[in-house]
Amino acid sequence: MSDDRDDDRDDDRFEDLSIGDRLAERDRTHPEPMRRPEVPRQANKYAWLVGILMFMVLGVLVFVQTIPNRGESLFGPESGDRLPSFAAPLVTGDLEGDANLCQRRPCPEGAGDKPACEVSHPEVLNVCALRDRPLVMTFVFDRGADCFPQVDRTERVRDSVPGVRFVTVYFSHKDRSELRGLVRARGWTQPVALDQDGQVANLYRIGGCPTTVFVRPGGRVARTRLGNLTEAQLRRAAERLLG
Repeated sequence: MSDDRDDDRDDDRFEDLSIGDRLAERDRTHPEPMRRPEVPRQANKYAWLVGILMFMVLGVLVFVQTIPNRGESLFGPESGDRLPSFAAPLVTGDLEGDANLCQRRPCPEGAGDKPACEVSHPEVLNVCALRDRPLVMTFVFDRGADCFPQVDRTERVRDSVPGVRFVTVYFSHKDRSELRGLVRARGWTQPVALDQDGQVANLYRIGGCPTTVFVRPGGRVARTRLGNLTEAQLRRAAERLLG
């Protein structure tokens, strides 16, 4: 019983205290458990770089997924390869349809009704007709990277190597009028073939944008370069084809 009376007296004294004193008394009688102070973590100064790299990798993955392929290497034709035949409509023309990819008779289903080298039309780029001279072929796309400046550079270089032909293969699903507007706006005068379904890129095993294929007279690949090239690099590689 004495303990109960002592507790009652303590409660009465607690009720007589001010709010501030009550809080102080509460802290004395019910202290909070001690916590280990958190050590601030040092910010990773390279975090922004990691983020940029992850974004670039994601862009490449999205780009590769847009190109139909058969699981083959996507680094383009190798040195010494014979340039595959194709005939594709020009972006600046009105001819509709996918590229003809038939290499020889009998033509596989969907490749064309006759070999590509037999296709002749003023609004068609036929690579078979270009293989007798040195050739620089640039592959560009709408997705994955900003490839168009590479074509701009080939335009500026081509006049300095008049013995070399320059052409571009453009993989795009855009409306033809929009593509014509792009060609005019950027001042491209070289032939630009439309690879509407991506099968020319697939035939050439193109997996990056831009990709430049340098071809010797006779249609044998000298080298394939993935990525942007400077005007000086383009000029030197084109001049080697003349040698």
